[in-house]
Amino acid sequence: MYQRRSNLQNLMILLLDCLTIVVSLILANYIRNGRLFESDDARMDFGLLLGAVLVVFLAMNLFGSLYRNMMLRGPLHECMCVIRNNAISFAGAAVVLYFMGLLDAYSRLVFFYFLLIDCILMLIVHQLWKKCLPSLYRIFRESRKTLLVADDVFAVPLVMDMKNFKDYSYEFCGLAFLGEKPENGEVGGMSVVAGADDLIDYCKSASLDEVIVAVADTQSKEMKHVLETLAEMGLTIHYRIPVPELSGASQKALTQFGRFYTITYANRFVPVGQLAMKRLLDLVGALVGCVFLGILTVIVGPMIKLESPGPIFFAQKRVGRNGRIFKMYKFRSMYADAEERKKELMAQNEMNGLMFKMENDPRITKVGAFLRKTSLDEFPQFINILKGDMSLVGTRPPTLDEFAQYSPYHKKRLSFRPGLTGMWQVSGRSDITDFEEIVKLDVEYIDNWSFWLDIKILLKTFLEVFTQKGAR
Repeated sequence: MYQRRSNLQNLMILLLDCLTIVVSLILANYIRNGRLFESDDARMDFGLLLGAVLVVFLAMNLFGSLYRNMMLRGPLHECMCVIRNNAISFAGAAVVLYFMGLLDAYSRLVFFYFLLIDCILMLIVHQLWKKCLPSLYRIFRESRKTLLVADDVFAVPLVMDMKNFKDYSYEFCGLAFLGEKPENGEVGGMSVVAGADDLIDYCKSASLDEVIVAVADTQSKEMKHVLETLAEMGLTIHYRIPVPELSGASQKALTQFGRFYTITYANRFVPVGQLAMKRLLDLVGALVGCVFLGILTVIVGPMIKLESPGPIFFAQKRVGRNGRIFKMYKFRSMYADAEERKKELMAQNEMNGLMFKMENDPRITKVGAFLRKTSLDEFPQFINILKGDMSLVGTRPPTLDEFAQYSPYHKKRLSFRPGLTGMWQVSGRSDITDFEEIVKLDVEYIDNWSFWLDIKILLKTFLEVFTQKGAR
């Protein structure tokens, strides 16, 4: 699953810049006149002025270059770009206002104050944005965990380029060195985490989203099998390709990492807008779900503790998107020693494969049986959705024991954020006892994902819950 983050980043800073324009124009008008509006006509004129400036600014910057290479610019260069951009935007707005007959409605001091305040505020916003962006990715855990794979020829230049790489949506986890392993365990100051022999095993068990591969052309055939296996895991692959420089055509449409140009292979190329809508739906759904969770906790919490001593909530380590470990929460539906007793019951497992499930599980309490039958035990997972560990719709997050037994193909089902519900849950989950069939459904969901498919699954889930079909 791959999408270009730069488009979303540019859209967010564009919206912040629009906000600075609004604030700057209000302040300029207030400083000049001592109050915001003298009359309804003045309010109307101000609205038209603000609209003209915003329309010209948006028209210019949706297709302009203000945000191109923004992360690479120093403060002085950034200051010059902001002044130039504001001057051009204001000049365009002045032309619009002239033909609308509004240019003389405002004092020239208002325009001067506006340009001065807006340039200062916009420069501050841009500098803060560049400082805060890495932290934002870390806080929301949205950085793309990336492994570098290189041979003797390209290892050092690739590592050096990535150390100076300014796209903070990437987090480089180490180097898989295909040459002779160095004695100090580093190449160019980056830790060597795998070699040619254990590259696949490392990728299978590690938390990774993408790999950047830079090898000599003579090794392309030898790498084919490795790349196929990585693709089978659902990882996004950026593969270095030689690109000639043409003086007559300076722009290229390939993915670029430093001086390296790559062709990108991914399970799906998805629009940023659809993923943003999915996350927005998650946040709205999680907030509503947490309200009901608070009410349920007051009601069922005492019932859980009265029947069986122990905590109200059950937290278990699960494996999320591309191997990330998180704690998944549920209402406790079993006795406190359930995990210890699981080993004794493995012989009665009704699932074929890596999952455990059995009917009339003796570890389940009476209250827990009711919670499971009504799916109320799942409500604490709205906390996971709010934190970003899970989504409303996705794939079932496996336990650590299950994940340890995964093949490369099984890991593909983790290339999407795990969900509270999913394709398996609305396909008669009690009737499916083959783990490979569950994997097939999850992969089908990932291969065909769209925002509207999530809506369809959510509607089916509501029907399943109300009819109590498929839940045990």
